[in-house]
Amino acid sequence: MSVFNRIQRYIFIECLLGLALTLGVILFAIILVDVVEQLRTIGSRADIGFGGALELTLYKTPGLIQETLPFAMLIGSILTYSRLNRRSEIAAMRAAGVSAWRFLGPAMLLAGLVGAIMVTLLDPLATRANEAFAERRDDLMNTRPVSATEGVWLRQGDETGQSVISAKRVVGRGEALEGVTIYQFAPDLSVDGRPGAGEEPAFTRRIDAERAVLRPGFWQLEGVIENVMGGATTREAFLAIPTQLDSNTLVSRFASSKTIPFWDLPKIIRDTRAAGLDPGQYLLKFHVLLATPVLMIAMSLIGGVVCLRLARSGGLSQLIASGAFAGFILYFVTQIASGLSASGAAPPEAAAWCPPLTALLAVLNVIAFSEDG
Repeated sequence: MSVFNRIQRYIFIECLLGLALTLGVILFAIILVDVVEQLRTIGSRADIGFGGALELTLYKTPGLIQETLPFAMLIGSILTYSRLNRRSEIAAMRAAGVSAWRFLGPAMLLAGLVGAIMVTLLDPLATRANEAFAERRDDLMNTRPVSATEGVWLRQGDETGQSVISAKRVVGRGEALEGVTIYQFAPDLSVDGRPGAGEEPAFTRRIDAERAVLRPGFWQLEGVIENVMGGATTREAFLAIPTQLDSNTLVSRFASSKTIPFWDLPKIIRDTRAAGLDPGQYLLKFHVLLATPVLMIAMSLIGGVVCLRLARSGGLSQLIASGAFAGFILYFVTQIASGLSASGAAPPEAAAWCPPLTALLAVLNVIAFSEDG
């Protein structure tokens, strides 16, 4: 047992080195291309040199790593096991009675660990770094960030009722609205409490305000004109409206799901549902991230299983090429599934989990057939 443990540690280190080498080469090439792109686009409108372009690219580096890691895992696994095959180490392991399950295990473990790190650490880091990149780019180009967003529509609500909020523009990073109109509705009278399951919510009042500042737990309205259904029109300098929204949630209403880090997604999904909106894009990202370890394990096994054939048997190059092709096909299928979910043609959970699970089960079936018949 101790010999096998040493073998597995050796293979794990080889897989780690193969992944690091592959990721380093891919990332170096991408960074060089991106630096040139920053010089071409931002450098043509702002006075930045190579150092400034490199700074902007470094902000994007966590996101680049996140995007390239599945390919790096695939290619790194192919490099590792093909190298072991060429050195006849796989043949020696098989002669010693070590099954493919044992020497593919280290690659699966490494892939699972890397996938977990991608979800819990790398995605939040990439999200924050992308925000820093956008702010730095806006500073260099003297452009306005989120405050330039026009024509925002929001909904908020709970069991006490719902509100539809219209604003002409968003101020700052979502901390205030200007040119605000709020339509308030009483909750519906359904028996099971689900919105829309019973009668339509009844309109109660309309509030127009010059400005709405988001405070913890409420909107602080300024320059208010209030019209109550069946009542008189009143004017007030200030009015407080309760809300479950915060600035991050407000930005998420009109920002891409890519701007929401993993740890914030559950709250965003709950708030979006409470407001009566469709949380599909946030559900899709959440489940795609949860399925990332499965995708990474599938990539590592695809890269490893094509190299199990002994080098002296011939045809190893064709098998390696077919493995790389299968990995790229898996990536594009996941993108197609995400597109189907975004268009409403597939549930987010199915779009996120079906491609990696199908690939993992297929490659496990191949290994089981080749090893156990």
